[in-house]
Amino acid sequence: MFKKSKTPFVIVLTILIGFGSFMSCKKDEVTPPEVEPPVLMSTPLYDTLGWFIQGGDPSMAIEGQGTKSISDPDNSGQMIQAGRLAIRKVVEGSLQIIAGDTVLAKYFPTLLNEVGNGNTTGFAQLLESFTDFTQQAVSGQMVYQGKSMADAHNNMTYSRFGSANQQFVTDNADFDKFVGDIVLAAQGLNVPNSVIGQLGVILYSTENDIVQ
Repeated sequence: MFKKSKTPFVIVLTILIGFGSFMSCKKDEVTPPEVEPPVLMSTPLYDTLGWFIQGGDPSMAIEGQGTKSISDPDNSGQMIQAGRLAIRKVVEGSLQIIAGDTVLAKYFPTLLNEVGNGNTTGFAQLLESFTDFTQQAVSGQMVYQGKSMADAHNNMTYSRFGSANQQFVTDNADFDKFVGDIVLAAQGLNVPNSVIGQLGVILYSTENDIVQ
């Protein structure tokens, strides 16, 4: 008579033991707790800007509308905080007005030369940096990583502002013109005067660092 082989039995037993161990491990696994997203800082002004850019009544500051994540109309497939989008729109319009302002042209010869030659890299970087600075000033979020206002507006040490070969001093009249151009851009977007006034206070808080 043939002896029955024990090999299949051993294989089946091994599989069953392994499966039991696997199921035991699965039962012992602990599902990690969900990590809450960080709470983004905001202010009534930032919320108002966010609500305004979404088409809401700008006389109302709806809490959470500044940090609300919405589709970025200028970058397909990307999201952006509503408050930041509003600020970027104002900044972009401001830079376009400033670029055509003959009074302020002496401060941006490098940038204007680049744009005139079809190179918009510097413009895009300035748009991003200026937006970051304003967003931080308005919302309290620490997003700006650029130079201090004093360093960024020193034509003797920063080549992208003015020219080291051209001696001039940034004066209060030119700063007023700069703020005026930003006001024109905001008005062009129908930003309410009450909101523009608050933005003006923030801009003028930098005057002592910029006027040298």
